[in-house]
Amino acid sequence: MEKYLSTVGYWLGLICTVLALISRVLLAFNITPPRVGASGAIPISYLSFFHGAVLFFVLAIASWCRSPKT
Repeated sequence: MEKYLSTVGYWLGLICTVLALISRVLLAFNITPPRVGASGAIPISYLSFFHGAVLFFVLAIASWCRSPKT
């Protein structure tokens, strides 16, 4: 189970990192990225994706540490 959590956490962290970097690059070039979230609500910023990436990478590291080594 820990290996599965480690793998899923790694890939989710990688996806969040890519989305955050794309969003940040678009903002750097003064291009408004596509709005994520419900209309009329506060949009999700690139910082949300960066925080999500950190969370998933820490999950992957913690799961890897708990998995039995062969």
